[in-house]
Amino acid sequence: MATIAHHPTLADVAREAGVSVSTASRALRDDAAVSPMTKRRVRDAARRLGYEPNKLARSLRTRSSSFVGMIVPDIAIGFYARAVKGAQDVLEQAGYQVLVMNTEREAGRELQALRTLLSHRVDGVLLATSGGFEDSDRVPVVLFDNLVPGSGVGSVARANREGVAILVSHLVGHGHERIGFVGAPPILTSGFERLESFQASVAAAGLSLRSEYVRLGDESWSPSSGERAMRELLALDEPPTAVVTASDTLAFGAIEAVRARGRRIPDDVALVSFDDPLFGDLLEPPVTALARNERELGELAASLLLHAFQTGVRATPAEVRLPVELIVRRSCGCL
Repeated sequence: MATIAHHPTLADVAREAGVSVSTASRALRDDAAVSPMTKRRVRDAARRLGYEPNKLARSLRTRSSSFVGMIVPDIAIGFYARAVKGAQDVLEQAGYQVLVMNTEREAGRELQALRTLLSHRVDGVLLATSGGFEDSDRVPVVLFDNLVPGSGVGSVARANREGVAILVSHLVGHGHERIGFVGAPPILTSGFERLESFQASVAAAGLSLRSEYVRLGDESWSPSSGERAMRELLALDEPPTAVVTASDTLAFGAIEAVRARGRRIPDDVALVSFDDPLFGDLLEPPVTALARNERELGELAASLLLHAFQTGVRATPAEVRLPVELIVRRSCGCL
């Protein structure tokens, strides 16, 4: 038996069985023109070599992919990893495989990722956009997390405005009048909806909206971005007594900034987060936040895409908003 140092190919199987590549291909497809003895010899060779058919290459030849593309800004962030897992579970049960592409939050890379997936003839795309989306009529596209109004066949996002309003209301209920906000640039849905809701909620509570209490990090939504923003708030002559962070990653950075200044949460500054940090109940203090639902986000996005496959209808895009639920812990001042 031949020794194959690389991943075995169809050519390796053909050579091992002593037949042509085309005969090996037909034998593995159970072509009636190939004799039973040859089929058996080719399949035995494939089994010995551990050969697995290249389904993607086959899909490109047959133009029937059974693949779905998924584009995310940063797969290293738990939010997107869990959304991918939720979508993958739904799609695989329906017979599809998922090709994931990471854009590093760069619009140019997002556009190139979309073009690459289309060139590989995926059946559809799930997209968490970073601003590089160009609508395509070649395949159905469902957007999730950040939306592009009127684009795609559907979209799924969290109830950003309602969520921030709940967080502000909770802090107001603790008696806070100087409430700060740590967010991201108002470029995409999650950025501008949460910022606008914070501003509207503070005004609705009858509090003075102080511009210096709004600090926006960079587009990365990273802990370091949250740390810088929180440091700026704490350096004010009259810093806020409570802070709303627009994501769990920003909350991590904000917590580090508070500790670095030798201050305590919630004694010196209360803190709440839009996203419930992973192991948020194990932090000290445990973080008051909105419950996680990333898997559900991915599952719903995948379900919308499957619906588009089944109906073939390109009507007004359906928009689904996931409801929010406050998990009360100690970082806000609750016991």
